[in-house]
Amino acid sequence: MTLAAVALALTVTACGGEVRMGAAATFADAPRISQDDLADATAEWQAFYAKHPLDRSVLMLPKANSLQGSVLAALIGLRVAEETADERGIEVTDAEVDRFVSTLTGGQPVRFDQVAMRFGVAPSHSRQFARTVLINDRLAQGAVDEEASVRQVGDALAETARGMGIRVNPRFGGAYAPGFPLGLLYAPDYDLSKPAKRTGGA
Repeated sequence: MTLAAVALALTVTACGGEVRMGAAATFADAPRISQDDLADATAEWQAFYAKHPLDRSVLMLPKANSLQGSVLAALIGLRVAEETADERGIEVTDAEVDRFVSTLTGGQPVRFDQVAMRFGVAPSHSRQFARTVLINDRLAQGAVDEEASVRQVGDALAETARGMGIRVNPRFGGAYAPGFPLGLLYAPDYDLSKPAKRTGGA
């Protein structure tokens, strides 16, 4: 686990406050993620996986045997990265996202959808996932090595997450149990075109 995961395990709780009816997760100053939103994203992920299956050894889902928990972790992670960028004045343009996706996939965006899918991200959120990777890259600037880079990004994400008032419905809270990485709240800062080093379950 990274520092971001450890810090957020103390922040994102399944018992630290009431979650409104119908919500998968709530935030202090942002729209909730409803259970319908989560169900839609999970169904989209499953449909895409059925058309573009990958060996389970390359999936990086944060919660073994809980696809919904993994998808929710990803949705929360995308929001944390975006809020972190806003707080730190990091701007990622659509042109930069286009360039990044095109360079990585040789002009075949569906390949990037497959990369995002490995992290529990549905295709409709894959551009946001690309933004997250680019945001993390900016957060990592100045780090002396890969270990310092992960720590630097993790610290930034955790600092932001602590102020977001995140609460998770107990139905999905198991995705944040100690020992599991929290979706995109660690830094996907390695070469995403290479095989995954960590494995997960669908």
